Amino acid sequence: MASSYRARNARALTPRWSVKIAVISLALLVSAIVLHRLFSIPTPVALNLFKLSILGGILSIVLAAFSLARLWSRGGEGAGGTFTGLLLGIGLIGWPLAALPEQERLPAINDITTDTSTPPPFHQLASLRAPGANDPAYPGASFASLQEEAYPDLKPLFVNRSVGEAFEICSEAFRRLGYVRVAEEPPGTSYPATGLIEAFDRTLVWGFYDDVVCRVAGNAQTAQVDLRSASRYGRHDFGRNAERLRATLREIVARLEATVSREKATPAARQPAGEPARRRGEDVRRPR
Repeated sequence: MASSYRARNARALTPRWSVKIAVISLALLVSAIVLHRLFSIPTPVALNLFKLSILGGILSIVLAAFSLARLWSRGGEGAGGTFTGLLLGIGLIGWPLAALPEQERLPAINDITTDTSTPPPFHQLASLRAPGANDPAYPGASFASLQEEAYPDLKPLFVNRSVGEAFEICSEAFRRLGYVRVAEEPPGTSYPATGLIEAFDRTLVWGFYDDVVCRVAGNAQTAQVDLRSASRYGRHDFGRNAERLRATLREIVARLEATVSREKATPAARQPAGEPARRRGEDVRRPR
């Protein structure tokens, strides 16, 4: 009789523990997201909590599968707890599993730039990287070749504006995109001149920190705009740095075209006498 009681008790405990572990793991996941997004707990701590939640989800699935096998062969109680634990566990591990196709499709790089030969440097941003974060120095040729293959569209932007005007337009684009600016070094008045904008952005759900830098170099007539976006943590960025650079380039071009439109609306106020107004699209030149 005692052995029979222990067997029934074990059958009842298995689905209960499946649910309990799944609920605790879900609480860990939510806590990690909220604490990192809103209170900026260290990213390694948040990632460790995430890993624990995934392990809990796997354990919950194992216990639920064991309980399901018992129910199938011997019957009994616990079907509700078994399926609840199973569904919660699948939900917990489903999120990272859904990212696997993207991980396989895109290269395992975390630092993207429009100029792979001489990428814009991190100065102030480098001091914000805690121990254990990715090295702020550009990784070099290995990343450059992978980027060229995966993101061949990311090239420098050439602008038919003075370097000072191009710098102000890029600064406005950063402001509109919501990047948190850390430092700005405007270009000087002796040409050629170079200006630098350093900022950081955060991902939507987790709030991971990614560093962004814009370098504007040129003279009184033309300027070259180069961008760089790099993840502070993680080996694989799942393409988010490339998407950020594309969005930034689009915003800069939009700001350039907006100023051209204003010049066309009030040419006397914005253009020297006798000089024709710029035509839309003349201010931006893409490399061939």
